[in-house]
Amino acid sequence: MLNRIFLDTNVYIVGVADTESIEWEILTWLGFDGSQSARAEVIVSAELIEQILRVAKRLKSKDWAGSIVSRMWQNLKLRYVLVDTQESSKLASLGWLPREDIGIYLAAKQGRADCFISSNRELVRAVVTETKDFECFTPKNFVNRYLN
Repeated sequence: MLNRIFLDTNVYIVGVADTESIEWEILTWLGFDGSQSARAEVIVSAELIEQILRVAKRLKSKDWAGSIVSRMWQNLKLRYVLVDTQESSKLASLGWLPREDIGIYLAAKQGRADCFISSNRELVRAVVTETKDFECFTPKNFVNRYLN
């Protein structure tokens, strides 16, 4: 049973941009479109929200970015976590994660995610190789395992 899920930035951006995508299927399953109640807690952090806003604004507009975050707060069952900056520095010195992904990984870890979903194959591979904190999936693998 999945109680807590962490979705990487790319899942939100691709899912909202393309309602025919696997990412949208995941978002809908979690209640993002408001058509059903949330099935699991979705872990978020300040860094994740900042990334979503930055990328969405660059791709489309500030309003589109804001609407994504607004729908997250309205429709998902969110668990907000604070990332430990000391642990962030420690992980950066180990070098197995790209610096821009450390906060994302730590949010999932500190939120005690059951699974982590990302299209960033390098990030998924690094987390799977270095730690067994949670299951890691690409969107397609997650859908095949849990939604089909």
